[in-house]
Amino acid sequence: MATNTNQLTPKNIRRRKRSLESKQKKYGYIFTSPFIVGAIIFILIPLVYSVIYSFHKVELSPEVGKGLICVDGSFGLDNYNEIFNVDPNFRKQILASLGDMAINVPVVVIFSFFMASVLNTKFMGRGFARSVMFLPVIISSGVIISLTQNDLAAQLIGAGDRFASTADSSFEITGAFEMMLMQMDLPVRLIEFLIGAVGRISEITTMGAVSIVIFLAGLQSISPSIYEASYIEGATKWEVFWKISLPMVSPLILLSVVYTVVDSFTSNVNAVIRNIHQTIIGGTYDVGAAMAVSYSLIILAILGIVFAVLSKVVFYQD
Repeated sequence: MATNTNQLTPKNIRRRKRSLESKQKKYGYIFTSPFIVGAIIFILIPLVYSVIYSFHKVELSPEVGKGLICVDGSFGLDNYNEIFNVDPNFRKQILASLGDMAINVPVVVIFSFFMASVLNTKFMGRGFARSVMFLPVIISSGVIISLTQNDLAAQLIGAGDRFASTADSSFEITGAFEMMLMQMDLPVRLIEFLIGAVGRISEITTMGAVSIVIFLAGLQSISPSIYEASYIEGATKWEVFWKISLPMVSPLILLSVVYTVVDSFTSNVNAVIRNIHQTIIGGTYDVGAAMAVSYSLIILAILGIVFAVLSKVVFYQD
């Protein structure tokens, strides 16, 4: 009697499973290949050259179009000694960036989580409000920034520039806020933190747009039945927030903190980033490479510390 080869035997099931997995891996490599190729060309290769240049003396090749050459083959730390011991501004700029990050990250994360909680509730015009909160990301895109550099765009935003001339009133508000905090006998460090946060309202709103989307997606992924069961058991909204909402989105808090740290360190308004750009544009490629490598290592160290600390309090739902 002939056997049916299409019969679902355990061996055939395993063979089909392996075939399905191989197809999924193949399609995965196909769809991720543009990113892999782009990462190699635009990230890995420039990174390797930056590390090499940071340990050498680099100048432009005498032959036009031939790029950069290492005129000093010695493997030394002269460029790093230049930026840390000779340059009077690089270390100050790094310390200033660390201070800005220390203020931006907690304020942005708290603000984003609060706004995501508000946008997750039902109210009239919720879709429009969500679009407005994400609008800073579109405005701060490279296309919009390049348009603002044109003469026509400058004329269009002339009215906004004239309106910005009334910014003295904002300083008066900040001063009044500072006086109010001092009258409350708050600690000096707390007052400095709050004043710094108030002075960064526009920056915080722009930086928090992506985190708002991240938190909003996390809050919407929580099953409504969990909230219903907690309210039936007599839990208050405060208890629901601390025992359900916050633990369930804690992995996203870690993601938001990491994103905000990177965004704060690599922002276009960051003094270190501007210094690196100006140094490289000025033709000092070796010193600029040393700045970039050193700054990247500092960012990775900060991210490692943040991840090590926050990962201990993150709750992962099984």
